[in-house]
Amino acid sequence: EERMASTGFVPAGACWLAYLVAAAAVAACFAAPLQWHPWRVGLLAICAATCAIYAFSLAYSNTSVYDPAWCLLPIFIAIGWMLTAEAAPSARGWYSLALLVAWYTRYAVWWPWDGWTKGIHTEDWRYKDLAEKLGGTGFAYWALSLTSLHLTPSLLVFFAVAPLQRVWTLGATGSAPLGPPDAAAAAVALGAIAANGAADRQLRQFRERATSKAGPALESAHCGQTCRAGLWAFSRHPNYCAEATFWLGMALAGRAGDPAGAVHRGWTWGGSLLMLAFFRVSASLMDKRSLKHRAGFASLMREVPALLPVPLGVDRCVDRLLIPGLK
Repeated sequence: EERMASTGFVPAGACWLAYLVAAAAVAACFAAPLQWHPWRVGLLAICAATCAIYAFSLAYSNTSVYDPAWCLLPIFIAIGWMLTAEAAPSARGWYSLALLVAWYTRYAVWWPWDGWTKGIHTEDWRYKDLAEKLGGTGFAYWALSLTSLHLTPSLLVFFAVAPLQRVWTLGATGSAPLGPPDAAAAAVALGAIAANGAADRQLRQFRERATSKAGPALESAHCGQTCRAGLWAFSRHPNYCAEATFWLGMALAGRAGDPAGAVHRGWTWGGSLLMLAFFRVSASLMDKRSLKHRAGFASLMREVPALLPVPLGVDRCVDRLLIPGLK
């Protein structure tokens, strides 16, 4: 976490209000008699909620008001689809929603957001980097904050959760019976949640030992060493790998609810593939930062893949593509 000269303090009350307004925006979109396809209503709802959160980010000069939206907005949309369905939710609909809630709960428990309790006075380091590239937090920064830091992640998570739209809107009446594909979907998603938790725990323990700090002080503490314990020995970013895998599990659940293939394969799998690409790019952004601040990280990049256990030669080619000037 970083603090810019322009970073404003956002009290907890304002943070709560931002998400209450976002939830109200979602509810209004689903309640409006638009006569649209449910997929389009969901897209409108997530964009409206994101714009509501952006209004608070802009008013308080702190883009990190958006931080928990990545996990909360898909839950809001899923509930909207379930509540506006013509039939009661199916078992697949319930377990898919439960997976989303479990995914959010793990994140909220392990990385509690200060906005809920005492307010926020710092921002993600990526936001600071963007501001520095743009020469400050003027019009260009806030325009990109809306498009790149608010709407883009919201759209990414929408396309990742959208394969389940039919599962939630058809309800029990049009639902295929549960079967082995559902077990596979739940196993992949729950395994990803568990792996993410393990990776976060291993990283926190490593950072505590390396910096001799714990609790809130750990978040802003600089650590010049690189974790290679546990899952971090096999992936430079196992937490990102687990996040991408979770969305694969959700796509599998969507496919399990559509055995006849009514939804085109591109829509079924496209969202999870976009997530994989997004996290691969995010991994390179982290790597670029680590190359500047962590001794020996260049050697690590030659020994451990960024996300998936792919051949190192292939991973190195992607690294060179995403990190200009990498040798």
